[in-house]
Amino acid sequence: MGNISAEWLSALHRKRFYDIDIKDKENSVPIVPWIHPPLNQDIVRLLIKVGKKVSLKRQEKLISLGQSIHHLAVVTNGVTARNFGNPTVATEKAAAISPVGHLALGNLNFFTGRPAFGHYFALTNAEIYICDRELIMPILKTEPTLLASLIRHFESCALSDRIGLALMAFSPVEQRLKAFAISWAIHFADSFYKDGKMWLRMPVPLTRRNRCLVANASSVSTDNYLKKWKDEGVWIREGDYITFPVDFFEDAYKWMRHSEEQSSYTYASSLKELFELMPRIPQTINPLTSL
Repeated sequence: MGNISAEWLSALHRKRFYDIDIKDKENSVPIVPWIHPPLNQDIVRLLIKVGKKVSLKRQEKLISLGQSIHHLAVVTNGVTARNFGNPTVATEKAAAISPVGHLALGNLNFFTGRPAFGHYFALTNAEIYICDRELIMPILKTEPTLLASLIRHFESCALSDRIGLALMAFSPVEQRLKAFAISWAIHFADSFYKDGKMWLRMPVPLTRRNRCLVANASSVSTDNYLKKWKDEGVWIREGDYITFPVDFFEDAYKWMRHSEEQSSYTYASSLKELFELMPRIPQTINPLTSL
């Protein structure tokens, strides 16, 4: 991803943090496709404390197809990505992304050491803290609560990927583009009211090319729908930011909720209600991810 501004990168540090273990509707945030939940803050602290800081150039690989995964890595600056495995075409095309405070790799095959099914790489210039399994597992074994939290996080990541695959397999292009916008908004958007209607404002969700790749949509289809949305006044770009009315994206939110298995977790029934309940985006950078 090129041509990004310092303001855009800074906005990614002011992301919404939420706890995936909370079950009541007033505080819980649903799992969404293509962006895994944020990592437990105690695990982030541990990785920063014992891990190795690595700076990555845009498109630089972390792990390639077939390499064994035996690390945990958290993003502390920029955005990393991963794609699905292709043994013949080793392209760096994002199928899912990891912004600041999220795992760059490790949710899949960390315990087994199985090879990567795809490529993990930097979508922008990025910084990560990476820690080998042999170094971190002895610590986690002495902290069973932390280990259990990490296992639950891995399961949530698997559900996120499953919802993303279901969307790509069964939903039309416009629904996929809406779903990606919702996933980005849950992490980076704040709400405001205009003429009695709730709107969201968030940093632009990646470049057009990467939106196409994440949502598995052609550039022609993406351009056609974005033009339609702009003409209808439901996708307004102002510099590095996008604003849009919540109600336009309600149908995609409800599809994602129906795609989840029923459980003891209770989520807001509408996207509007979710943004009424969620905490607002902090106005200052999280110092945890600036160490």
